[in-house]
Order: sequence, then C-alpha cells, then structure tokens
Amino acid sequence: MNPNEGAATRYQDRHAPVRMMKEPPPGEHRLRRMLAALAISALAIGGVTTLAAAPAAADDAVPVAADAVEVASADDAAATAETPSEETPAPASDPALPAEEPAPAPAEEPAPAPAPEPAPAEEPAPAEDLAPEGDAPATVDENAAPAADGAEASEVVALLVPPPPSEPVDKVEICHATASHQNPYVINEPAADGDVSGHAGHTGPIWFPGIEGEWGDIIPPFSYEDPDGVHFFEGLNWSETGQLVYANDCVMPVEPDIDIIVTDCIAYSGFGLLEVSLAGLLENFDYRVTVTDAEGVVDSVVISGAEDDEAFLDWDLPPGDYTVTVEWSADGSPWFLLESLSFTINACPVFEIAVTPGECVIGDEGTATVTLTGLIVGEEYSWDVFGEGYAESGSFTATAETEVVMLDGFPPGNFVAVAQWVGEPLVFDWVGFVIEPCQPEITVEVTECPAAGGTGSALLTLSNLVAGVEYEVKVTDRGDASGTPYGGVHVVMGDEAGNAQLMISSLPADHEYTAWVDGIFEATWEEPWWSEGSDFEPIDTVELSASVDFALQPCPAVPVT
Repeated sequence: MNPNEGAATRYQDRHAPVRMMKEPPPGEHRLRRMLAALAISALAIGGVTTLAAAPAAADDAVPVAADAVEVASADDAAATAETPSEETPAPASDPALPAEEPAPAPAEEPAPAPAPEPAPAEEPAPAEDLAPEGDAPATVDENAAPAADGAEASEVVALLVPPPPSEPVDKVEICHATASHQNPYVINEPAADGDVSGHAGHTGPIWFPGIEGEWGDIIPPFSYEDPDGVHFFEGLNWSETGQLVYANDCVMPVEPDIDIIVTDCIAYSGFGLLEVSLAGLLENFDYRVTVTDAEGVVDSVVISGAEDDEAFLDWDLPPGDYTVTVEWSADGSPWFLLESLSFTINACPVFEIAVTPGECVIGDEGTATVTLTGLIVGEEYSWDVFGEGYAESGSFTATAETEVVMLDGFPPGNFVAVAQWVGEPLVFDWVGFVIEPCQPEITVEVTECPAAGGTGSALLTLSNLVAGVEYEVKVTDRGDASGTPYGGVHVVMGDEAGNAQLMISSLPADHEYTAWVDGIFEATWEEPWWSEGSDFEPIDTVELSASVDFALQPCPAVPVT
C-alpha cells in the first residue's frame, strides 16, 4: 500500500480518472456466483461442524416439527402468531424466533411424523432484540460436540456452519421469512424433518427492497433422519446472498459504497495510482481488497468493519495490466465478490525537449525550432535557450501533449535548450545544439592577355563570409595549395552582407590556376553541470574554406610584318 497518501489528494483534480461507481441493482445485489451444489461440496470437503446447539431429545422434536409445519407461509404464520410488521417490532408470539430457554415439550408425545399436530407456541422475544443491526455475531465453538440423546438443549448458538450431508441432525437453524419489509427474516430452529415438510415450501426469492409478494426462507443444506432412513435436503435460497444473510444473523446486509479510481500517471513519477474507498462498512463483516497483475497478487488488505465504517486505500502501480477485487465475509463465511475491475496503467509521458536548428549563418540571422513533448495538459512549464551572445526564456501552460517554440536571432556557435515542469519533484530535460557558420563561396572573372608578351588578371568575388572572421585569399598553380602564390597572400573580411572582392593581376597567360579562400571560426562552450553523460558534441574550431579553378588563354600572336 502506498505510504504517501497525499499523492491522491494532490493530483485528484489534475487528471481525468477512470471512475467506477458501484450501483447495486434491485433484488440480490450480486450475481449468484456460487451454486448451491458447489457450496455443499466445499462444505463437505472442509469438515464443517454440526448446525445449532446439541440435538434435542426425541420428545423435543415433536413441538418444533409441529411449529415448522404450522409456519408454512407468511399468512399461516400470521394466523397462529403475530409476525413483525413494517411499523412495529415482531411480537413475542412467533415460534419462528428462538428463545433463550426452549419451550419444554410433553414427554408423552411420540416421535414426529412427516406432518404432526402443532404444539402450543411460546411467546418469542422481539425481533430487534435477536439480531440488531450492527451487533457482532455470536461466538461459535466449532469443536463442540452434540449433546447425548434425550438431553434438552439449554442454549441455542446462532448460525453455525451446516453439517456435511453425511451427518444427520435433529434441528437446523434457518432464516424464516416474515411479512415485514423492515425485518424480512428472523432466526428459527425447527426440527430437521420439519424443514422439509414445513419450510421447504417457502420457495420465494430472497428478500430485496421493493419486492412484491412473499419471499422465501433461507435454509442451509443438511441431512436428517426419519423412520424411512437418512435423507439429504439441498437447502433453499442457499446462494451467495443467502449465505451472507445467514451468516449475518438473518439480518439483510447492506453492501458498502465502493469507489474505484484509476489514474494513469501521477505527474512524471513513472507510476499510476489506484484508489479504492469503502463507506458504510458493517460491524460484523470483514472486507478484502486484492490487487493482482499477470504474475499474481500484488497486495491484499483485509478491513474489519468493527474498526471503522469507512476505509481508503491507494497503491502506486507501475505500467501494466491489473485487476482489483473487493470481497466481503460475515462471521467466517467464505469470501464473496462485491466488485471487480480490470484496468491498465499506461506508461507515464516522457518529458523531452528537442531543437531543430536552421540553416548556416554568417551573422545573427540563425533560427531554431524548440519542441517540447510529453506534456500534461494544464501543467505549467518553463524553458531557457542560451549560448555565447544569446539568451531567451519563456513559460506556458500546456494545452496539448506537444508545444513548439520558434526562435531566431542566433549567431553561429554552441547553444543549450533546457525545459522543466514547474512542479515537484524537479523534472527537466535539456539538449545542446549548434548553429553552423556558413562556408565561403568564391567565383573568378578573368581578363585575358591583351597582346603578345603580356599577362592576364583575375577578379575574385567572395561571399558567405562569416562576420568577424579573417580569410586568407591566394592564387596558385592549379591544385597546389602549398605552392607559391601569385601576387602573395591577401587577408580579407566580409562586409555586412558577407561579401568581398580581390583583384589578382600579372598572371601569365596560357596557364591554369586555383584560387583559394580559407578562414577559421572559433566557438566557445561551457558545459552545464547537469550534462554528465550527454552525447552532445559541441564545435570548437571550424575551418571555413573554398576553392575554384580557372585558366588564362595564350596571348595573341605577334603580327607578321
């Protein structure tokens, strides 16, 4: 679990989360994922214990079985004993409610028949005294053995796990349907064979808000014995919801409000955020929140409703596919699914800056395109571009994942562009770039030898000369850069437009030449403190040179006299 619980608070309004709100449907709030047959098999394998208290003596079985037969429906129950209404608590006359002292049964009564005569009912306690909402369920000793035959049950322990089908029981605790929407069920403990003959016909659905008509009893699966032998009853309404109601002292549990929020990325942390909040937790329920990925369980947290009625959990998760499940359990019952959500944490954006420099320059006409990517919409960013003789900066609030800044006025040289997210922790990126100086260009215009025995000349026109750079210009025999220059070596600098001209005269006719221009641009570079490990290669000195070949024709012949 993420110990930094403040992360969710900080960024909850910055990003568009994927929100899933629980909206319980009418009727049973969850699909019945556990079939009764599967529950029975699981119970049989697990070695569960016998229901209720010690089995009553055969004499006790008579009135209880008769009670079970008598309460065949809500209308029949109302005819023999008042059932709780929506306005008032259940009166103390319904035999379906367990009392602290069971009613003594006449010893002379024979063993129960499939449909025995009813016995006088005892006034039960009010329903709200039996299973008040929020009270913890009764403690159960699973190792307790049933009392010997003929012993009268001295205490009813509510809601034990049903026995395996192979162990017949005399009495079974059930959730008996009332006629009250405020108190839909009460605990009843009829004889086992009485459940089959009396309550098995209460086959309506499990109560839910707004149900019309009658609803059915909740009866666990069990085995019972009668004169015809041992029989198995597969239970009634023993679904996931039915088991939770049974484990909750026959009180309808209220599902908690569940809110699951998934945020792809929190700033530039490299992690997404999963938030799970639960509200309205019941005191005698446990709740389990489990996060899994492709490799298994990432984390699982169990929350007890007795500790608080709400809980908030959050996890920092790296990119990947996940599933979060929320389950609940009452009084040691199996875990049942409340909510499940599969989601993906996408990779956080990578904040980067890139620069595309313009063409070469001879002065301060250079341009550059600065591109910032991996931005988070609504977040603020700042940038700086600097180098020798240049400095620009700015800030903006991102409106898209990419921002482009156009800059101009660059001289040739080395530069740095750096940008950062205006937040915490520090997230920034930088890049070095070069504005290249232009290479010179040279053209030659010759003047041929005018007469026999004369010489020619060449007018050199230079362009793209970088401001402030001195260039050496010379003319040599063709291709011989180190040869003796005709007319010596000349030093020139370009004008504001980067141009210059030079006349080389007294060039012998009928000869081939090369004109050369050479200069050196010297750049400066101060490495930033954060540039360790960078692959940027700044320029130091740049040779600026060009050459062109030309030739002079022979002089005209001497006129013949």
